[in-house]
Order: sequence, then structure tokens, then C-alpha cells
Amino acid sequence: MHCSSYALTCLSLAFGAMSSVTLALAVATDAWIFMSEPLTLSREILDMFNMTEQHHIMVHVRSGLWRVCTINLANGTIPDQCIPINYSQRGSGRLEGAPTSMTIVGAIRISAPLQVAALVLCGLAVLFSVAGSYQADVKTLVSGVFYILAGLCLSVGIILYISAINDEVGHRTSNSDDPFSFKYTYGWSFFVAGVGFLSSELAAITSITLFLRRHSDPRGMVQIIPGLNDKLFYDETHSIIRINNTENIFMLSQYK
Repeated sequence: MHCSSYALTCLSLAFGAMSSVTLALAVATDAWIFMSEPLTLSREILDMFNMTEQHHIMVHVRSGLWRVCTINLANGTIPDQCIPINYSQRGSGRLEGAPTSMTIVGAIRISAPLQVAALVLCGLAVLFSVAGSYQADVKTLVSGVFYILAGLCLSVGIILYISAINDEVGHRTSNSDDPFSFKYTYGWSFFVAGVGFLSSELAAITSITLFLRRHSDPRGMVQIIPGLNDKLFYDETHSIIRINNTENIFMLSQYK
């Protein structure tokens, strides 16, 4: 029993640390999606970089939750640029005539608060898990609840992220003569967030299992609900528990 609880404690902390690290890495990096589409450069940009012949270029863009960057623009002729995503601007970002990649960047802003909330909840879960492992009390169960909430927030955020991209791509391609001009792929930050979701759920399972293993007896189970232990009193003569003097009587012969 001691070795099993020790193993569950190590697994809970390991999955919790993995979840926190992967979520922090996913939220902080800007490789959620890679996009490419052909654009026509304006005369001002052509004059700025002394370009007179090439008017159509393939623009490659990568985007995260906080900034969007160009990649190898015009085969390296134009330096890569990174700009922060404007979260103060209202609307979904869908503007007629705007590049598809920019409308997607404006649309995915709706998912960012949920991913940040998932990271915060996961951090709280790790703190409760460490405290619960040290004190062997109900904090372990609380950490499991926070892990579950973090996973729910992250899953909803990822669903909104994918839905926003599909809506913008569907809107653009349905009104475009060349539906295959725009291409996109999900980046490694997106898949790292998926790993964070799996590890947070595994951390929740191990934390809840650890708490139930430590408090498998009825006296320990009472600790799940704060204050419930004060409402129970034990009748040593008849070996019963009466709850609030009601007719619910549970025979517990092991407590005498």
C-alpha cells in the first residue's frame, strides 16, 4: 500500500509538471499555425525594396496566440517581420479584400483567453498537488478537480481555435476563383497543447486515485466534504453512525 501510494504520488507530480510545461510552452510560442498564400505587392513596397519585376509573391506566415510572423518573404529578399496581435480591436477580423491569413489571425483571438485560463488552472493544480502530497489531505482531491477544469478549458479553446480557422477558410474559398491558393498546416505549438491536455487529464486521474487510496476507510472519506465530520458522531455502544439525528443509519462494526 505504501509503495502504491508513493508511485501514484510520483505519477501525479510528473503528469502535473508535464502539463504545466507543455501548456506554458504552447501559450508562449508562435507556431500554432503555418499559412501560405499568394499576394500582390503594392507599388510602395516594391519601391521600398527596389523590386521592379516581381509583383506576385507567395507569403508564408506563422502565427501564435500573441504575434504573427512572416517567413522567408520573397525568398529572403524582404526581411522577416513579427507583429503583435491586436486584442483591443473589435470584430472577428473578417474584412473583404484582406489576406486570408490575416482574417484567421483576427478570428483565433476568441480562443486565447481559454488557453490562458487553462494554464492558470493547471498551475494552481500543481500547487495543490504538491501541498496535498506533503500533508496527505483533501488538497490532493482539489488538485484533481483543477486538472479537470484545466483540461476542459483547453479542450474548448482548441475547439474554438479550429472552428475559427475552418470558418474563415470556408468563407474565403467559397468566394474565391482559386480555392487552392491558400494553404495552412497546424504547427508544433498546437500539438504541444494537445499533449498538455492529455497530461492534465492523466494528472487528474492519478490525483483522485491517490486521494481515494489514502482515504479508503469511511472516516477518511468524510474529509471529502468540509464540515461533514462535525455532523457525524459515533455511537460506540451500538456501533452506528447517525447523521443529523435522521433515520439514515449505517452499520460500521469496525468502529467500537
